[in-house]
Amino acid sequence: MTKLCLAVIACVIGFSTVAVAVEPMYVACNDDYYKYCPSVQPGGGRIVACLSKKNITNACRQSMANQTC
Repeated sequence: MTKLCLAVIACVIGFSTVAVAVEPMYVACNDDYYKYCPSVQPGGGRIVACLSKKNITNACRQSMANQTC
């Protein structure tokens, strides 16, 4: 039981860290996404690829450059 609890805690911490890392990009690029790429489905880097080809805001561009994942 203890191993299961530790595994669950590790997963929660791991996923919450990813969410925190991605949130600044979400905030900075949300308007650009809806303006240029609303039909692009999330996953596989498709949104980043779409936004990279567009004239996005400086905040979004900077946020994408700062992402490590």
